[in-house]
Amino acid sequence: MTKRPSIAIIGAGITGIQLALRLSEVSDIKVFEKSRGIGGRMSTRRADGFQFDHGAQYFTAHGHAFQKTLEPYLFDGTVAQWQPRLTAFGADAQPVLWTAPRYVAVPGMNALCKAMAEGIDVARQTRIAKIAEARKGGWTLTSQTGDDCGVFDWVLCTAPAEQAAKLMPRSFSEAEVLSKARMLGCYSLMVGGVDVAALPWDAAIGTGGPLAWIAINHSKPGRSAASSLMCQSSNVWAEQHLEDDPASVRALLLAEVKEITGLNVDAAQYLSLHKWRFAKVDAPADQPCLIDAGRGLGAAGDWCGAGRVEAGFDSANALASAVLDAL
Repeated sequence: MTKRPSIAIIGAGITGIQLALRLSEVSDIKVFEKSRGIGGRMSTRRADGFQFDHGAQYFTAHGHAFQKTLEPYLFDGTVAQWQPRLTAFGADAQPVLWTAPRYVAVPGMNALCKAMAEGIDVARQTRIAKIAEARKGGWTLTSQTGDDCGVFDWVLCTAPAEQAAKLMPRSFSEAEVLSKARMLGCYSLMVGGVDVAALPWDAAIGTGGPLAWIAINHSKPGRSAASSLMCQSSNVWAEQHLEDDPASVRALLLAEVKEITGLNVDAAQYLSLHKWRFAKVDAPADQPCLIDAGRGLGAAGDWCGAGRVEAGFDSANALASAVLDAL
């Protein structure tokens, strides 16, 4: 009987989960996730009765493959279309019209990945720190705490490009391509308990300035009714302030929210700031995926293309197909 290859997947965002689904029929899969939950930047924070989608705000489905994948989840309510009242702010603001449907997972953004991951072996709170060649072939994984995480025939990394570049072995044939991919940061400011009833919109897109996005998070399907305002900085501004004191960043962004919306944010019941070091693709790899079939290594993510949720899904499919061909 032919032994099934063993494959380690680093990262349990949509790229890692889709990879696991595609490869699980022909191999033994183990997914390693550094966080407590799965979903990556498809994430939702719940605190003090408030709910904030503090990572990806929504996703689209332009391609047939992603549309087909979403169909059963749209049917059972795990995914729903979000149709907010839109506006724009800033010096160059123009009327906003979404021509393609925007979707959210319900009741939080990670619900889609959680549903897709049913039956997949995911080791949570396990940050892989080292990938080393095993004595008898394959790759040995070691966690940040020094634990031996096993030996695998293949290792596929779905971490953000810069993190993947540091983690992947130097012998990875696509190391140079990987090193040129770049992602930008973002700050997410969460404001709970402010009366937003007077706002004539549900989501606002910024042009110029520190803020790029403000949304009434509880306007999304399936969210808590508690008033939750989700604000995100522009990526360019975030890059200039990534090392600033978090308290000063929070105060500056809060002042911007107050100026733009006119809301009494000083009376907020909940305030929190989250820094995403890697949030948006700036310089993509411009390849669907990266694979070194001879050494059993691969990498994928939204940074391979134009970014966003569907790009991560597409990159997973590209790498899965390449691995299946190699097997």
